[in-house]
Amino acid sequence: MDLRPLITAGVLIASTQVVSACGDVADRDLCTQFTDLVTSAEQMQQQDPLTAKAEDLRGASEEFASELDQLQAVSEGRLDTAVSALRASIAAVRQAAIEERADALEAARGQLEEAMDDLSEAWAVLEQRVAVQCDVD
Repeated sequence: MDLRPLITAGVLIASTQVVSACGDVADRDLCTQFTDLVTSAEQMQQQDPLTAKAEDLRGASEEFASELDQLQAVSEGRLDTAVSALRASIAAVRQAAIEERADALEAARGQLEEAMDDLSEAWAVLEQRVAVQCDVD
């Protein structure tokens, strides 16, 4: 009895399952990383641009940017436009926090508030796109 056809069929079935599992793993990685990003986003959004210390804003924005980089690494290019917009908003917040000095406090606070609003809008776009892929409500 020739077992080669059975072995070939077994290999094909196994390789099909491995390939389909790769997609599942990629999606799980994206959704897991998104969960971490949500935590950083919440910490960032808790910062009040009118009262937060510049160092707290910089720290929160650096953590948010780091988590965003990790999400982009597992997103396989699916979210590049939304990630880029959010990254630009995070950079604007960080820049406004750097420029926040005692002599320019009022001007910097207005710029910081605007940057935080832009960040919230960019976050909402990314959050919506990933929520669809991860079945998040």
